[in-house]
Amino acid sequence: MAVPFLGADLLRGELVRLTRPIDADYAEIARWSLDMEYQRLLRKSMVYPSNEAETASWLGKVDEYEFAPFSIRTLVEDRLIGFLAIKDIFWQARHCMFFISIGLDADRGKGYGTDAVRVMLKYCFWEMNMNRVGLEVMLYNDAARRSYEKVGFTAEGTLRQLVYRDGVYYDVLLMSMLRPEWEARYGEDSRRRG
Repeated sequence: MAVPFLGADLLRGELVRLTRPIDADYAEIARWSLDMEYQRLLRKSMVYPSNEAETASWLGKVDEYEFAPFSIRTLVEDRLIGFLAIKDIFWQARHCMFFISIGLDADRGKGYGTDAVRVMLKYCFWEMNMNRVGLEVMLYNDAARRSYEKVGFTAEGTLRQLVYRDGVYYDVLLMSMLRPEWEARYGEDSRRRG
């Protein structure tokens, strides 16, 4: 049975599309880094504001064999709202990790991140031919954890007291999704949407 060719829909979901970051994106992403709460939801390490050049250097290092960054843009307004990156790509064992960030508080909780993760999974499983996609999330980031669970990620372990914030050590939860789990959950519907 022939399956439909996705064409441009490969990187498109119901709310967002993923694009390669462009020069104009780096200034906006650097501005987001001025928000320490935003950084503390994204980073495990010590937080510190970035400038445009540092952001461009970091997200501009496209190496499809090790690191593939994407800008997240709304479908309706074509507005930059976040970014994600596929990283730690192990081609032989067919697995990778990723991280995602929605820049402004006003854009969080609207389903953009969940939709972007679904699109990224479609890309990982059907374009990159991955078997496992993993992530790490700080245990205090309840909204992100709930979003990953909604998409279908499974908790598989804990890195105990890995993150230090305001005098407290926090655990980091490891989560993953396997290709057969994704196919069982989304099936043919994933050919039409992220």
